[in-house]
Amino acid sequence: MSRFRYLFLYSGGLFLEMASIMIVLVVVGVILNFFVFSITPIKGVSMEPNFHSGDVVFVNKFVYLSGDPKRGDVVGLRFPGDPNKEKYIKRLIGLPGDTILINAGKVYVNAQPLKEGYLPKDMISEPDMSIKIKDDQYFIVGDNRPNSSDSRIWGTASKKDFIGKVKMVVWPLKDFHFLEQPQY
Repeated sequence: MSRFRYLFLYSGGLFLEMASIMIVLVVVGVILNFFVFSITPIKGVSMEPNFHSGDVVFVNKFVYLSGDPKRGDVVGLRFPGDPNKEKYIKRLIGLPGDTILINAGKVYVNAQPLKEGYLPKDMISEPDMSIKIKDDQYFIVGDNRPNSSDSRIWGTASKKDFIGKVKMVVWPLKDFHFLEQPQY
């Protein structure tokens, strides 16, 4: 057998092997993305200064199957009031049974000021409002309160609307970091 023919047959087998490995990796990646995690780009300025338009975040879809969302979680969700069902990234500040009061630019949860160390000290939350959160409902807001459409406008969100919990920023690489859980 000539060298050329041998090389052609060998490289064809190598190509088929590489193609089958790539197909398996794509199928596994799609399954993991569908059930375990989501890589989600951030669009808009509603989560500044902590997240920026163009950032890409890793959303853990599995975490809320085994536990409940916590105050301070940054969640990925699809809000049912959005006809386009786009993905949003927002911060959860109100849990079922809580009373949220926004008064004179400050947020109170169950009559206690919410200490939001992740926000600039001069951040103002508007409009003034008070809401008692129902069972299986959550109050979510953007970190950039003056430029965020969230529960102050939409109303509360249900746990079934949540895609998962944002665990890290993966892009751009210079901003790669794991999120810390705020302490209230």
